This record gives sequence, structure tokens and C-alpha cells, in this order.
Amino acid sequence: MTDPAVLGALAGLAIGIADFVALGLVRTPRTGGSGLSLKLVRGMSLVVFPIVGWFAGPIVASSLAG
Repeated sequence: MTDPAVLGALAGLAIGIADFVALGLVRTPRTGGSGLSLKLVRGMSLVVFPIVGWFAGPIVASSLAG
């Protein structure tokens, strides 16, 4: 049986990759600093979602186990 934390991190990584791709399709106007902030948010989604999944996986698994 696989560790729930690893499964949560992998699920978070999958969501992070989907978010990275979806935010890459957003077109921003050339004025202002919105391009830099969007790149920062795209990169952070690849880091934050797997970390959240690592902690949420065991919580969800324990609630489903009864």
C-alpha cells in the first residue's frame, strides 16, 4: 500500500502542473508588472500544491478509512 502523503503530493503536483499550463494561456497587457507577477504565481503553484497535498493526503485518507 502506498503512503497517503506521497499520493497527496502526486495529486498536488498534477494540479500544480495543470494550473501552470492554464496560467500560461493567460494573456496580459504589456504595461505594468503583471507579467512578472503571473510568472511568479505560475512557479509557486508547482511548489505549493504538492506541499499542501503532502499534508492533506493523510488527513483525507484517515477520514475515508472510518
